[in-house]
Amino acid sequence: MPASPGLFDEWRPAGTDHERSDGSLAGRSDPELTTFASEDAFVEYFDDSSGTAAPTQPSVTVRAAGDNVTAEAEADADDGRITDAGGTADGSAGATASASSGEPRYSETNVQEAALDEPDVLKTDGESVYYADHRYTSRWGETSIVDVSDPDAPDTIGSIPLSGDLLLAGDTLVVLGDEEAAGYDVSDPEAPDEQWRTDLEARLETARLYDGDLYLVLVDRPGDDPCPIEPYGDRTVACTDVVRPATDADADAVYTAARVEPETGRLESETSVVGSRSLSATYVSENGIYLSYTRSTDEYDLRRSYLGSENGSALLDAEARERVAALDDIDVSKRAKAVELQEILDDWRDRTDGDAQRPSHRAFEKGLRDYAAAHQRELTTTGIVRIDIDGDLSVDASGEVPGTPLNQFSMDEHDDHLRIATTIPRTHGADSVNDVYVLDSDLETVGSVTGLGVDERIYSVRFEGDEGYVVTYREIDPFYTLDLSDPTDPTVDGKLKLPGFSEYLHPLEDDLVLGIGQEDRHPKATLFDVSDPTDPVELDSEILSGEYGSDISRTHTAFLQDEAHGVFFMPASQGSYVFDYEGGDLEEVARVDVGGSGTRAMYVGDRLYVFGEDQAVVLDETTWTEETRIDL
Repeated sequence: MPASPGLFDEWRPAGTDHERSDGSLAGRSDPELTTFASEDAFVEYFDDSSGTAAPTQPSVTVRAAGDNVTAEAEADADDGRITDAGGTADGSAGATASASSGEPRYSETNVQEAALDEPDVLKTDGESVYYADHRYTSRWGETSIVDVSDPDAPDTIGSIPLSGDLLLAGDTLVVLGDEEAAGYDVSDPEAPDEQWRTDLEARLETARLYDGDLYLVLVDRPGDDPCPIEPYGDRTVACTDVVRPATDADADAVYTAARVEPETGRLESETSVVGSRSLSATYVSENGIYLSYTRSTDEYDLRRSYLGSENGSALLDAEARERVAALDDIDVSKRAKAVELQEILDDWRDRTDGDAQRPSHRAFEKGLRDYAAAHQRELTTTGIVRIDIDGDLSVDASGEVPGTPLNQFSMDEHDDHLRIATTIPRTHGADSVNDVYVLDSDLETVGSVTGLGVDERIYSVRFEGDEGYVVTYREIDPFYTLDLSDPTDPTVDGKLKLPGFSEYLHPLEDDLVLGIGQEDRHPKATLFDVSDPTDPVELDSEILSGEYGSDISRTHTAFLQDEAHGVFFMPASQGSYVFDYEGGDLEEVARVDVGGSGTRAMYVGDRLYVFGEDQAVVLDETTWTEETRIDL
């Protein structure tokens, strides 16, 4: 990590020389919010934010309506300033089957929350299989259609001229490509009929299918002519509709959460969120869409805060203290204040006696490091916005926690509480640490576990009911078990150290947790016994020594568990593997050559379909013998 600037080292932030004063409004539990008075104000906000580091508020904004928003005043014509104005427990979608109906069981995509389907390159309804060419998530690729209604004669019956992530809503297959999305009527899989197609001007962050509706989270980075925002098709969002925190915040992207009718592609409602693209994570539950954005304190704010403290101020002479204090009342930009602060320090140094300059310099540097370490959890924080998905996608709560989350599995909603695991990054000599916070329904913190994995970072997280599992790593892999039964008093139950690290954690059954990760750069599967949370045990592990990666490290949707047969599927760079986990031992029961990297697997009845880039291999799960191959 590069060293931070010394206190006497020249530090010049980039950016504009514009400072803003903002209108605001007070919400019951939300942060103060304000709208943009004009398109120019919106553009200026992004220009200014791109030139300075984040201030002390979460870098989140929301688009709202009605009495919950007050517009800020127009920019002053002379100086441009703004003036005041008024997963589920088993972690998968599971198997869809009806023994009483006589229909064969079939697997669904491995998801975080059972009720919410997630996009993936492979989908099936038990009779037809849709497999997108993952090499080209666009109009240059295609989606193969395979008929598996006759288990003895599966066959490719057609294709769709678009590739991407897939979601299957009844008889509608939604294809989400890089630049466009489309919906196909697949009631007759041999003759798919395109029902709609629309351009995606923004990048697709994630999507969910819930209760018959399609939810999209789209991310757009405003350019030279950003207004209006055009996230989806011809739908526009006026820049003056966008709401942001009343105080300045990092902003380099516009997030839009949208509800779309999958059969028609019609956008029913949307909410736009402005924030930073860096270190963000999106989590979706049955109650809401959680968007998170990281806010990092810039060097000026850190220096100014330290110099205003008792210890920092005591090292300055009277003239320097007076000039530093006056910075708070100067109506100029953050950039200009940073330049002025540097000049104050340079002048103070020049006034200091030559023999005292070096000790004074060292005292300031040590003081700044100590101050930063003491306030480490305030320097990098994550703002969280919850969007209610039951109604018009309105923002109904917001909060903030120290550190940054890793991915969607860093967050989990349980019994009206949100749990979030974060890494507090290393800064100014202070080691990184990892925390878990519990927030109530208003996103106010009510409990926490702090200080996990000193000088390490989080590699994987999984919450399951009242329990949580966290893996941190630097040289070894500490596996933590957490007791979250009391939201106000979460605790660490146990800890296990072992080589390598897990990048994905999957609760199996009977107090077993599977970790998929790496050791010595090779894919690794580890089976944990958590029946006694105070003493987690490694039951077994397997390292794929001839492989150099697995899609599971990139996306959890590549993982498949077949609970009926007590096995799981693990794709790798050169092939695909099936392991039996029953009895607490990992046993390889099948190794499948699909002519290159394995990507996905699914089951229908007692047949396992393993997919590669150009073909699928069908295995009999009762004997683990190959039955046939299907060209895609």
